[in-house]
Amino acid sequence: MRSSARVEFIQRVRNALKRSESGERLPDKIIRNEPDTDDCRLLEKIAGRDIQSRLALLDRLIEAGKLANVNVMVEKDAASAAASISKIAAEKCAEWGEQKVVVAWDHPVVNSLALSSFMGPLGIPTYFADPVLGTADRQETFRKHAERALIGITAADYCIAETATLTMKTRPGQPRSVSLLPSIHIAVIRMEQILSNLTEFYTLLKWNPAEQAEGLTRCMTVITGPSKTADIEATLVHGAHGPRELIIVVLTG
Repeated sequence: MRSSARVEFIQRVRNALKRSESGERLPDKIIRNEPDTDDCRLLEKIAGRDIQSRLALLDRLIEAGKLANVNVMVEKDAASAAASISKIAAEKCAEWGEQKVVVAWDHPVVNSLALSSFMGPLGIPTYFADPVLGTADRQETFRKHAERALIGITAADYCIAETATLTMKTRPGQPRSVSLLPSIHIAVIRMEQILSNLTEFYTLLKWNPAEQAEGLTRCMTVITGPSKTADIEATLVHGAHGPRELIIVVLTG
């Protein structure tokens, strides 16, 4: 039985929205099925950015990264990025055991780094996620590599300059474990993937034809800075629930 207070509350909401009690609300009257003028203008703005606009966004990303404890590295191409990543791997100490391990996505941007040729001379094995959903044993083996990895290397779908936030869909060969389990997460992106703010991100997800064709995958991870918590005695600690360090490598081309 409905309480009088509940009925009164719902009626007040209806009155505020100027809706009758019997009025039918069809889904197509509530949810837009096509972009409005503002959406179209924003999509055109994103697609039409020139190099100067993209460099300005890169500068914003670098500044936002400082506030979020994110190291933003700017590299001209994949070769220079791979050299910088291998230098990080050589200088950092393994957190679990003595053997350093690198795990990585199967992704065109990550594959272009030719990581094995850089890590091999350092004696650091590199394991790539399987792009084909394999057996449970193969998945478990890769997960164990990720658990003890020093560095996890991913790409990203977008990077939001305003907050230095990465957005990454989970796809075959691109599991969350690579960004969440290693001590250091390195995300390699291209400059054109940098967006200004969340409004641009949501607009692309909703109305961009490529995004509409793919739809949402089973998971989308949104990451701003390395793992951190202040649950214990209000003392900020990094790495409690994920990577201690987050590095974004931007390829300028």
